[in-house]
Amino acid sequence: MNSGPAQATITCRSFNAGFYVTSQSPSKTKAALLDAAAFADALKSAVAAERAGQRHGAVGKLLRERMPVLRADGLGHSDRGDKVAARIARSMDAIIKALYKLSPAGDDIALCAIGGYGRRELAPFSDIDLLFLHRPTQKSGDDASLRAVTDFMLYALWDSGLKIGHGVHTPKTAIDFAKQDMIARTAYLDARLLCGSKKLFDDFHGSYDRLRWGTKNQFVAAKLREQDERHAAAGETRYLVEPDIKEGKGALRDVQTIRWLYKYVYGGAIGEHKAIDKIMDASERRALQKAERFLWSVRVQLHDLRGRADERLTFDVQPEIAARLNYADRKNISAAERLMKHYFLNTVEVGRLTRILFAKLEEERAKRRPRLPALLPKELQSDEAPGKPNLRIRGGRLDFASAARARKTPRDFFRLFRAFSKKPKIDFHPDALAVIAEQTPTVTSDVRKDASIAALFEGILTKSSDTVRVLRVMTETGLLGKYIPAYGSIVGRIDYGLYRRFTLDEHVLRSIAVLARIRRGQLKDDHPIATKIIKNADTPLLYFLAMLLRESIWTLSDKSALQCEKLVQRIARRLGLSAEDAVLVGWGTANHLLMVRTAERRDLTEARAIENFAKSVGSRARLDLMLVLSVCHLRIVGWQSWDEVIRGQLTELYEASAAWFDGGEAMLHERLEARASAARSQTKVQLTGWSEAEKEDFLSQLTDTMFRSVDPDIIVRFAHLAQAAQTDSADAAVTVTPRDGDLEAIVYADDRPGLLADIAGAVAASGLSVRIVQALTTTDGKALDIFALQSPDGAPLEDLNLTRRLHGALLSAARKAPAKPPSLRRRLGDRRSIFSVAPAVRIEIDASQDATVVETEGLDRPGLLFELAAALADMEVSIVSAHIATYGERAVDAFYLCDRKRRKITDAVSLKKIEKKLLSVLSSGSGQ
Repeated sequence: MNSGPAQATITCRSFNAGFYVTSQSPSKTKAALLDAAAFADALKSAVAAERAGQRHGAVGKLLRERMPVLRADGLGHSDRGDKVAARIARSMDAIIKALYKLSPAGDDIALCAIGGYGRRELAPFSDIDLLFLHRPTQKSGDDASLRAVTDFMLYALWDSGLKIGHGVHTPKTAIDFAKQDMIARTAYLDARLLCGSKKLFDDFHGSYDRLRWGTKNQFVAAKLREQDERHAAAGETRYLVEPDIKEGKGALRDVQTIRWLYKYVYGGAIGEHKAIDKIMDASERRALQKAERFLWSVRVQLHDLRGRADERLTFDVQPEIAARLNYADRKNISAAERLMKHYFLNTVEVGRLTRILFAKLEEERAKRRPRLPALLPKELQSDEAPGKPNLRIRGGRLDFASAARARKTPRDFFRLFRAFSKKPKIDFHPDALAVIAEQTPTVTSDVRKDASIAALFEGILTKSSDTVRVLRVMTETGLLGKYIPAYGSIVGRIDYGLYRRFTLDEHVLRSIAVLARIRRGQLKDDHPIATKIIKNADTPLLYFLAMLLRESIWTLSDKSALQCEKLVQRIARRLGLSAEDAVLVGWGTANHLLMVRTAERRDLTEARAIENFAKSVGSRARLDLMLVLSVCHLRIVGWQSWDEVIRGQLTELYEASAAWFDGGEAMLHERLEARASAARSQTKVQLTGWSEAEKEDFLSQLTDTMFRSVDPDIIVRFAHLAQAAQTDSADAAVTVTPRDGDLEAIVYADDRPGLLADIAGAVAASGLSVRIVQALTTTDGKALDIFALQSPDGAPLEDLNLTRRLHGALLSAARKAPAKPPSLRRRLGDRRSIFSVAPAVRIEIDASQDATVVETEGLDRPGLLFELAAALADMEVSIVSAHIATYGERAVDAFYLCDRKRRKITDAVSLKKIEKKLLSVLSSGSGQ
């Protein structure tokens, strides 16, 4: 087992920045396009040429040439995103005003910028939102005149390649529309006049202001609902490893929401109204501005790099964005990780400022309502610490009764969170959180050793009705990281790869959420064993601390299991565990992936595999902890990390190991034999329509290993397939069946060297990935190969044509070896190649009684299993079974190997040849 976390490396690649390059000096033509007067003359000539019928699309062509120069000019003058956005908006103003001047517009039209364009915030590929205001039409020609203006403007802008959003209204119909449509009402909030009638715009603005005055509460409620829905769509977290910098939690849309709410309620932008000091002080305004600048800097560079409007900060662009924003590698942290850590810190700050605004708005409304006594609920008047808590209810929120006292007493910080853990419907007052964030440096070793604080923290962990919400706010204030520095070191850290969905700290917190649900019995149907373990636990804190500290190895320079174990033991003792329990937690966190890796990479029908695992674990208490850690980890870590297959593997490994602990080798062998016998009997019952003689004849050809390996339902399907093939005198048969969005393929054929490679090649040529493969052989020489197949991106496989093509390819490969290797290519959107994974081959002679286990690890790619299996076939090596484990871009395949005479391979020369050959296969695609 690896002593530390395995990391993939992102391979830096060059990107085409679209149709312009910011680093090059503009040509004379581009310089002319940047000159406003020269551009106006060129535009006038293009319009004249179009009207004279001399050049079709001349205006659109000129604007298309102008746009990349405009974007490059914006990016070339500053690396601050807000300045770039403002400069691009000013340049867009000049284009639209010049175009409007050449239109047939009279004095009865006003052209307005709305939305982000109205705020003068344009990323390089932002949409341009316009509002045409006009007077109510009085005569028949008015509509035609209006249409001539809008057509002239819009067709030219569309031809330029811009995405234009527009509306055409009178001031009255615009307001009527805004009353019904909250998106329009929000966009109109930032409306500004570009060209045309100021009186029309003033009429519209005055009507909008009257609407705003009468609907403040409605607007605030709508924006809060919208924000909640947006956060829910983002998974209620800002800690995604590939976040959306526009719509994600704490991202630019949340910044805009703060500004919208303030402007709608107070009638002016932040900084333009005297009421601002009631809402945000100077330091908070600076914090908002700083976060906004950072997010805009990332966004404009992302647009520039992609050459299109793209808001998702994916792995492949993070290193380049970091370089553009002048981040550099530091000790133990890459430039890309530093960028992302700053991203998370800024989104946390946006969340804090959002909470402040909402609280102040609530307090403003509360002043206009009858005041109720702010009594502290009885259950919050005491806790695990001595004395009365320094708490009160202020404005319906939980606050310190004395902020001055709290600043001097760090224990009060924990009492606040303990109170919230009891009553999570009473939200934190932002002032209380501000005190904690300000005073986290006072959390010293003396505070960490305080037994009463440890008791409070145990209550937070094990008795909260919403444990994760409490811990997340503790994380965002910095308190949890200061109290447990090993946890603080992973906040905002990313394990680069396609396997994890969240940052390390968010993964830990979400795993704790699963643990809490298991403890409450909410997942007893899904996880009956884990539920029973937690229910019977004498010390639930043990499991919560093991989950909280499970990534502690990331904090160590010496990332060995032993050092991790020692670190966690010290922390666990400080947090209240006995010496014995602390040792258990230390071992569990240092080895938390042992059970998962064994389940995925070993043949669990073999007693040797179970015994080796059980001996590594060492005790039943460790086994219980290992199962709970594995379940909680796999339920969260990846998009496809948990399914019925892994559930079955973990269950079998746990129960078989428990048998070994309870009764040694004898009980384990007895259990394996009983399992095979039960599966044989169940299969016999399910073979309806077969005579007893036919059943006995078929079942006699199957070994106990097959019955332990394969579900009886699958054996029954194989039986019917074999019977049909024999009836038709066919030498091979295949079924392909949809199973929960994946495909199950069963292949019946005469066994031959290289059969598994041929079938794997057919799968790869069909563009599918192998989730699981079981290669078995009957006593009469027939192969039973079972594949669980999935799309590389995890999307459900529902294409009937694909199923038909796959069936044909598998049947052809089963009948005879293909004349040439399959054609392999990456699917569109396959991002595995942006990473590099060091190839490795591990040989374990003693892992199996009857075979040599060879484990390969490398960068996953289309057809990797085929290439590995083909290489083994070329060396006249038989694959007894194969076990596939894929962790995003990392593929780990374990092969149980024998020679052609079914003998275990043990001689050093043969094993060295196998290692060299497989390393060659892995290396050929390790950095492509």
